[in-house]
Amino acid sequence: MKTVIFPKAADVASASADYLAEQITATLGTKATFSMAISGGRTPWEMLRHLAQAELPWERVHLFQVDERIAPEGHADRNLTQLLQAIAGTEMATRLHSYPMPVNEANLVLAAQQYADTLWQITGDGCLDLIHLGLGTDGHTASLIPGDPVCAEQQLDIACTTYPYQERLRMTMTYPLLNRAKKLLWIVTGSEKREMLQQLLKQNHNIPAGKVAQTAAVGYVDQAAMDG
Repeated sequence: MKTVIFPKAADVASASADYLAEQITATLGTKATFSMAISGGRTPWEMLRHLAQAELPWERVHLFQVDERIAPEGHADRNLTQLLQAIAGTEMATRLHSYPMPVNEANLVLAAQQYADTLWQITGDGCLDLIHLGLGTDGHTASLIPGDPVCAEQQLDIACTTYPYQERLRMTMTYPLLNRAKKLLWIVTGSEKREMLQQLLKQNHNIPAGKVAQTAAVGYVDQAAMDG
């Protein structure tokens, strides 16, 4: 995968926002809508703050979540809480079509399937235009956690973890959906990510992130993640 290295995490955030804006503009020049999915993390939230300042036809953009913790609405643990705070008070927030993962439903299996159905209805083919992914210090991406049965899911596009991770069960996109994305944007920052970034770049299948296809992927990383 193509990897672009920036001096600091703040540079990654601003450059990633520019990249997303370019992808949105280019795609909307050829079709009616743009669909993307965003993961959590400090640098991605900063990316969204930058992106929200862009003058784009947000009413033509559909935003999904890559994964979400099973936690109450508005809880600080929720990726959605942080996402909404990042874009609050902007035209992006008021005009964007967003689809929160339904993690407060009583039947999470059914809720995950309904979320997948919505994604297919919006995209028409189950292929998102762009998915943003992060990388954990244990090699996880999305909520595909090492050792969790969700990593073996090959039929469902959206599924839930079996075991709590950092004290929370998760709902997540799975490999079939991630690997259908037209483009993937990896954002990796921080010296603590160096070892796993090297494994990702080698496509090491011993870590969950290494099993994601890299044909349509680009990595935006900071110097600390690359050099440690």
